[in-house]
Amino acid sequence: MDGQRFKYPFADGYFLTPVPLENRSVHQLHFIDQANNAYQIIINHGRLNENQDLQQFVDQEVEKMQRQVPAFSLEEASAAKTLGPAQCEIIQQTHKFLYEGCLFTQRCAFIHLPLHLQINPYKRNVVILSLASPQPHAEQAEHFQSMLNTFVPWE
Repeated sequence: MDGQRFKYPFADGYFLTPVPLENRSVHQLHFIDQANNAYQIIINHGRLNENQDLQQFVDQEVEKMQRQVPAFSLEEASAAKTLGPAQCEIIQQTHKFLYEGCLFTQRCAFIHLPLHLQINPYKRNVVILSLASPQPHAEQAEHFQSMLNTFVPWE
């Protein structure tokens, strides 16, 4: 481990640390909409395999979920497009799955992060945002989309 350290930020502050080999952090954000329905947005991380593109990564994740999650189904998928000021490649999907006897709707966004010499030197890092709710409402979807539209990766 070299002596170079960078700021590792999270909602409460940041730490100085050497750059991790891989970031597997998960952030769970819980909200209640105006109709008093609870929902959560989960932010986690993935990494493309060598010579894998974002669509192949997304297909691999869906296959994994179909094997591991009860009643998991892909309901809707968008073609890859670019997003935000950094023009990150993004693929969005909608899924359904069963959790504790309740059918959930999940919107997912897979964002391929741009090259960053310290934290993404091989341009293989992916951020995955998921909105999960047993009672999906437009307000929740608008919140989720506004988060995506305002995403700015580290420069």
